[in-house]
Amino acid sequence: MLYHSVARSDAGGGAYINQLRVDIDGLDAGRFAAAWRDALRSHDTLRTGFLQRGEQPLQWVARDVVLPYAEEDWSLRAPASLGVALDELAAADLARGFDLERPPLMRLTLVRTAAARHHLVWTVHHLLVDGWSTSQLLGEVLQRYAGEAVAAPEGRFADYIDWLQARDAQAAQAFWSGSLAGFDTPTRLAETLAAPASGSGYGLLQHACSAAQTERLAAYGRAQKVTMNTVVQAVWLLLLQRYTGQRRVAFGATVAGRPAEVPGAQQM
Repeated sequence: MLYHSVARSDAGGGAYINQLRVDIDGLDAGRFAAAWRDALRSHDTLRTGFLQRGEQPLQWVARDVVLPYAEEDWSLRAPASLGVALDELAAADLARGFDLERPPLMRLTLVRTAAARHHLVWTVHHLLVDGWSTSQLLGEVLQRYAGEAVAAPEGRFADYIDWLQARDAQAAQAFWSGSLAGFDTPTRLAETLAAPASGSGYGLLQHACSAAQTERLAAYGRAQKVTMNTVVQAVWLLLLQRYTGQRRVAFGATVAGRPAEVPGAQQM
């Protein structure tokens, strides 16, 4: 994630910036902001930045940072234009990106859209939280908002880094060399397609499946006792094989691995 974010620094590291938007009724804005600030103080990871110094990037922890938090009152705006305005606000926040060296790599904007309703825009870099810890963090914020005690984490992300650095790199090299021994050439889809006359960079291709198509895929996955993710990866492998003509194909996928050997890994 850091590699791709730095490679796309012209886009503010937008390759891995996530955004959550939700309408909330009956919110005490002051207490909500305080809950987020408490969470920021409690977790080293939320106060980290990333330095590019030589070949080895460094992740550093700030002792104290100010939560980027803004409140807007749009409760008197015409309902017809409110949705478009909120979309534009969220898009602009996403486009701002982040300076990866300066934490925190997240921002919150709370917009009052009616007397008792707010719209939350939370923009956060994926380097800080995966899907698992995102849900844990939101749950903790709600606990703090409700005035409930939050248990101290069993382990720190730094413990995982220590574990990672103590791993046997030669053993890992031997494992993957053996696993990939049958691959003669890399699987490169781009090399099977006609080269463009000019231009370079990144693109985004989106395809929306109908509800009926989605249900058929889900039913197939259930019948095979695999997840939808596995079905999609199988389809991708078939596509790679048919386009490249290679006997064996391979591609990489990122997973949120949490080693059981690290105490408290499931709560990090």
